Amino acid sequence: MIKLIQNELIKIFKRKSLYFLFFLSLIVVTIYNYINPDQNEILKYNDTKNIPVSGMEDTLKTLIDNEEEYINQKSIIDFWKLYNTFQENSWQRYALKEENSYQEIDNVYTDYNLDINTYLHNINDYELNKNSNITKEVYETSKTKYSEYVEALNSNNWRKYVNLKIKNLEERKFQKQLQIEEIEEIDFEIELYELRLINNINFNYDIQNQYLKEYKSNYYLLKSYSNNDYNETQAFTDNNVNQQKEKINLCKYAIEHKIAQDISNDINVILDNNIDARISFIRVFNNFDFIIVIIAIYISATIITEEVNKRTIKNLLTKPHKRSTILISKIIACIVTIIIYMIYITFLQYIIGGIIFGFDSYELNYIGYDFNNNQIIELNLLSYIVLVAITKLPMYIMITLFCIFIGILNNHSSMSMTLALIIFFIGSTVLPEWSKVESLSTITKYFITNNWDFSIYLFGQVSDINELTLYSSIIICLVYMLILLYLNIHYFNKKEINNV
Repeated sequence: MIKLIQNELIKIFKRKSLYFLFFLSLIVVTIYNYINPDQNEILKYNDTKNIPVSGMEDTLKTLIDNEEEYINQKSIIDFWKLYNTFQENSWQRYALKEENSYQEIDNVYTDYNLDINTYLHNINDYELNKNSNITKEVYETSKTKYSEYVEALNSNNWRKYVNLKIKNLEERKFQKQLQIEEIEEIDFEIELYELRLINNINFNYDIQNQYLKEYKSNYYLLKSYSNNDYNETQAFTDNNVNQQKEKINLCKYAIEHKIAQDISNDINVILDNNIDARISFIRVFNNFDFIIVIIAIYISATIITEEVNKRTIKNLLTKPHKRSTILISKIIACIVTIIIYMIYITFLQYIIGGIIFGFDSYELNYIGYDFNNNQIIELNLLSYIVLVAITKLPMYIMITLFCIFIGILNNHSSMSMTLALIIFFIGSTVLPEWSKVESLSTITKYFITNNWDFSIYLFGQVSDINELTLYSSIIICLVYMLILLYLNIHYFNKKEINNV
């Protein structure tokens, strides 16, 4: 058997076309890293230039007869005038920009940040609106609290500003009857400000502030997904919930450990991030899955058909070896070739990614979230890549068995490769979308293409297809694998030598 496998490997690596594909892979990896398609657009959150208010004031003149809109516009103008009093790129401007932001949950915008806006609105409403519902007590309280914020901003004391935020949020919990969800959200907002204080994170747009921003954003996304506001299947919702949980825990870990680098892995933790060599290396099999599939299809679809076309298969089959042994040696040779190519593409990404983005990012380990133990895990980058490669291998084995089977039946390499590519394309694009529909997922969950990639289950993650689990995918894959192996051996044993 070993000798047969060695002979098959020699045949495979004698092909000039294989080395052309290896060279083509070098070009593809280089171009992919150079154009960097994973790179998200960098948003201009760091833009703290003056806000033009003259146009707002012109609009204000047209709203004199509409008290409500007038008060709203006047409050907005007052806010941005306060903003403009501070220097560009000062912490005050970053803080005020954050003050003016809000999150959406259950189609309702939160207002936990809008202290200064609220106080300005109360003050203007009481002073300018003859029909105001603002009481004198609320008016006086708003003036006092607004002055406290302005004093903290003017005194260049960001910690005092943050403590005022915490104090007002604590008071808010007891101002009126609140639902449990609202109290939880207020406690979360308090936690965010406390993280600032504990970890000495001044208002800016450095990476620590980005982690805080994403920590907050993913918290509210998690609540939306948990309520299934998007009307998707439960499995799809659970998968998104897990992603938000992972991002939340990774953001908090990065904040508490003062990590000055994007720890995104197979999913983006910071949305407007700069992809580095480490992130690209972690994603090597996701980015270049299609190339590995092409290599697998090319080798396995031609390993029998080439011998048929060259008329060397007759000599091979007349040798004193069982046909099943010959076939299994070809299958193993294909799998070994695929593993060699996986090592090659990983090496290419490591070197090319390092050259383009810099090798320094490789110093940081893979940092992920283990849903089995509900804790952050760290792995050496190479250990993580090996783990992903092992979980991806069943997919390439299934493709190999299918292509060899087609090659046994029709003797046409091009037809075998084309059919395999079409099935892979449908299985990796169309079927996953169909599977999000609950009525269709009852059928599509049994399709091999929805089960052969075990990397989706790493560290306790779940499939986004209803009723699919790691154990069900293992069983389904084994069933398909045994059926294909049986069909391959059966039809190869029956193959007529004299007709080739």
